[in-house]
Amino acid sequence: MCAFPFQDFASLLLGTRCLVCGAPAVACCPACRERIIGKAPHQVRRCGLSVPTWAANPYRPELARLIPAFKDDGAWSLVRLLSCRLAMAVVACRPPTGTVLVPVPSQPAAVRRRGIDHTWMLARRVARALGIEAARLLRRLNGGDAQRLQGRAGRERLSESRFLGTTCRSPVIVIDDVVTTGTSLTVSCEAMRRCGATVIAAAVIGDANLSGKY
Repeated sequence: MCAFPFQDFASLLLGTRCLVCGAPAVACCPACRERIIGKAPHQVRRCGLSVPTWAANPYRPELARLIPAFKDDGAWSLVRLLSCRLAMAVVACRPPTGTVLVPVPSQPAAVRRRGIDHTWMLARRVARALGIEAARLLRRLNGGDAQRLQGRAGRERLSESRFLGTTCRSPVIVIDDVVTTGTSLTVSCEAMRRCGATVIAAAVIGDANLSGKY
């Protein structure tokens, strides 16, 4: 269980609010955290996903507020909660000994704007927690319009030649923050396979096609 007693005490002094329910808290209050960590990982169902893919939580309603705040708005105090949830999805993949976590790379311009590479930050924390490795074995070849503005066909066109993989002799689990259409995960897995890697699964924090109860 991920607890933040110091942050919760600080929130009372600083007057900050939970991004989900508005209660006094630093980014996420204890009640919302408990609801998030109480969810069991589930297998993602999408046409075209080439490997078993596990998500820790539905993306909506809670993560739809927390993940954008973490990666775009500097709510970095959420890293423990989000990495804990991603770790649960990785565990559901049953990683064998020697597994390497490979994050889907963010747009370079987005990394510069945010000041962090959020998927790499999460990958390193999950790897340390589970005693496995993480490596930046994927890179983006070009930019393009933000995927969030695209439908499935648009995402496929943007992603077709976007990723280049690096050779890896170990089993690989590809990770990302959210799965929407599944295109980024599929293209990332294909890029790793093209360079000879064995991709055994994918893991994400939030499944955008599944809603939880709030």
